[in-house]
Amino acid sequence: MPIKLTPARGMMSATATDVPAFPGVGFGLGIPESIGDVARPVWFGKVTPEWRELEAGAWETSATSEGELSYRAVLTPTDDTVEIRLSLSNLSDRVWGSSLAFNCFGAGGAPDLADHECVRHWVGWNGELRRLIEVPRQYSPRPAVALWSVEGAPPGAELSFVSNFRATPPGVALEGWLAIVARDGKRLVATASKPTLFLFQNMEYSCIHASPGFGRLEPGQIGEATNVIYFVESTLEDWHARMKGELG
Repeated sequence: MPIKLTPARGMMSATATDVPAFPGVGFGLGIPESIGDVARPVWFGKVTPEWRELEAGAWETSATSEGELSYRAVLTPTDDTVEIRLSLSNLSDRVWGSSLAFNCFGAGGAPDLADHECVRHWVGWNGELRRLIEVPRQYSPRPAVALWSVEGAPPGAELSFVSNFRATPPGVALEGWLAIVARDGKRLVATASKPTLFLFQNMEYSCIHASPGFGRLEPGQIGEATNVIYFVESTLEDWHARMKGELG
């Protein structure tokens, strides 16, 4: 049976339950927390999305900010993933040098996963799987929050959405995913995007973001991206190989 998705009607969020790898646990998804022009995004609560149920437990959500943007996302669950396919339209008269969807995945409500000290968070760095606490972190006025540049994407210093947090270590570029391994070491959750613009992590809520990027969008242009949330019974190494095969 696929994971069950329950949207928050009129809001940019949903809950994932009936997750085989994590029975009895609900996970919050911000779809998205923010979206649009990196220099002037539309934040959670500024638009009222519509949700429409599709076949086999999938859902579609869409919203428009007049004169700025419209977006559409299709959330398709399996027994261990939620695939989120997004499209973003530039309805403004500006060229967007870069564009994003700031999708959030929250693990703080899962006792087996919550990791406020980051000892079970993992990333890919310089071709190796590394604990997040082994990677340089830039502490800012919000010390629980950190962001990282991603291999192949513009450095965080060039993205105003990222640089405004003042929480991105210079000279560090990670693979486009974040994972949290469960306390038993046999299960994990992860978020990965294609393409990923940057990574965001908040120790306070034990939430992780692999922000999909849509690149440069001219007025009237549409961009597409994919974000996949994984809930798997797997070693980190096996999951990483699977994710690479699926997303490249």
